[in-house]
Amino acid sequence: FCGPPKTVPHASLRLNKQYNVGQVLHFKCQSGYDKGPLTSGTRTCKKVNGKIIWTPLNMRCTNDSS
Repeated sequence: FCGPPKTVPHASLRLNKQYNVGQVLHFKCQSGYDKGPLTSGTRTCKKVNGKIIWTPLNMRCTNDSS
């Protein structure tokens, strides 16, 4: 199992109690914020070299008006 993932500023995620290996999370920017181009809002729970980790998230939610 993966533990709870780190949160992203201005993004929402429905949290579960446990996360299985292979589970994919979809982060969504909150209203008024936009996901930058060429970024992915997903993370996957993976087993790498015997460790269970979340894949990195390169998403950043920015304010539309800036």
